[in-house]
Amino acid sequence: MGKFTGYLICTDCDGTLTYEPGKVSEENAQAIRYFQQEGGVFTLATGRFPDHAELFQDKIQMNAPMVSLNGTLLYDTGKKQLIEKWGTPTASFYEVLSYVQENYPDIWDFWLNGEYDNGTFGSVGYNPSEHQNKAKSLKETLEVFPREMLKMVIAAPADVISKLQPDLKHKFGTRFRFDTSWPEGLEMQRADSGKGIAVRYLKNHLDQEIHTTIGIGDFENDITLLEYADIGYAVSNAIDSVKKIADRQTVSNREHALAAVIEEIERGIQNG
Repeated sequence: MGKFTGYLICTDCDGTLTYEPGKVSEENAQAIRYFQQEGGVFTLATGRFPDHAELFQDKIQMNAPMVSLNGTLLYDTGKKQLIEKWGTPTASFYEVLSYVQENYPDIWDFWLNGEYDNGTFGSVGYNPSEHQNKAKSLKETLEVFPREMLKMVIAAPADVISKLQPDLKHKFGTRFRFDTSWPEGLEMQRADSGKGIAVRYLKNHLDQEIHTTIGIGDFENDITLLEYADIGYAVSNAIDSVKKIADRQTVSNREHALAAVIEEIERGIQNG
């Protein structure tokens, strides 16, 4: 048994693990490898698809399933195997997106993430302005995913997102989450899903005992991760709402935040 046996770290990628998109510092990579060598379990929690992990595979390897699409998909990237998912019938997404399209003409794009009929997962883009020119309709676009939808991103100017988010929460918040992951992006998914829900599932279902989960993040779609983790860390570049709910705060993503967190955990173990 190593000093980190029983600990699971689940970190957001952009703005937390990486110092720029797809780039992990050598300091973070070394700390993660040390954490794993001493018995720790490490994985990623991202709004992206599982193949996003390929960007980091030359520096870090996960030894637990990856939390993908904001916690609507839990996927073992090594075995290429679905572990669990939190999906929604496509018709339910259509109801919400039709409302958005009818009432918010300044929307740039919808990015729809779902499960194809053959059991694989993918993304389809839809531009509302093109629809006005008789391009493929929203309903036809959604039908690409006959099984179910997992997550959707609405891209729009930041001032539009700031009005759209509370409106959608008021009208559809009992069924869906509406979280921002950057100022111009609003993400929609099942109300009972999220990065934190997926990490709790991991804690209860991994084939090794986990006594402490550690979540690290920076933006609104990381809030459930920090809430459900036994210890939730906000990086110093996190938005205020994330810092407010975090148990602890660490350095910024440009100052090797993962290395700092692992060092702090180690000090805590040594001090009993």
